[in-house]
Amino acid sequence: MSHHPSNEVLQQYANGSIDAAHGIMIATHLELCTQCRQQVQYLETRAAEALLSQSLPQQRIAVSNDDHLNQMFETITALDTLHPSTLRKPEPIEIKVNDRVVMLPSTLSQLIRFKGEWRSYGGKVFSAHLDIAEDSRMNLMYINHNVQIPQHTHKGVESTLVLHGGFSDEDGHYKVGDFIQRDASIKHSPFTKVDEDCLCLTVLTEPMLFTQGVARVFNLFGKGLYP
Repeated sequence: MSHHPSNEVLQQYANGSIDAAHGIMIATHLELCTQCRQQVQYLETRAAEALLSQSLPQQRIAVSNDDHLNQMFETITALDTLHPSTLRKPEPIEIKVNDRVVMLPSTLSQLIRFKGEWRSYGGKVFSAHLDIAEDSRMNLMYINHNVQIPQHTHKGVESTLVLHGGFSDEDGHYKVGDFIQRDASIKHSPFTKVDEDCLCLTVLTEPMLFTQGVARVFNLFGKGLYP
């Protein structure tokens, strides 16, 4: 794994200012990437320290040591009364696309109930919308072996997280866990190799705009295409 979210994006995630769609994507990347997970933990610690330094005046938060210990004890014992099922972490989940079974990270297991039907584009590319009621569009996208997507750019920002297999474009090769962002300044033509398919999680803030070939018909009236 060699492609990661920028420090700015990780900071937005750590302080809670990121939008829901990208928050889900970054949480999934963190499940797969120890390096970024440690970075977010560091950023969250710094944010907590900053918040404490701006806390209420001493006289308003004065609590005796005994009271403080009692509060801690009550909180801990309350946790013991929770039903075990409420403490379980989500499990990874399997999905099936194009007769292929793929395991998704546990961060996406609760999201599958929002998945629409798979749409096939010529039996080569499959897309399923994840309807999380955001302005941006989140999809699962599967690309079959030895497929090239027509060159395109973006009206907004395209974020991609590789969940299975891998793909390439003019700038390199991307594997499981890699996070890639592209904007209107980039034109690219993603493709898979002969022996490699790919499942990605994608977020588009605006439609794609095709720049070559007959696919440009999707650009009519300036609408572009949401896969």
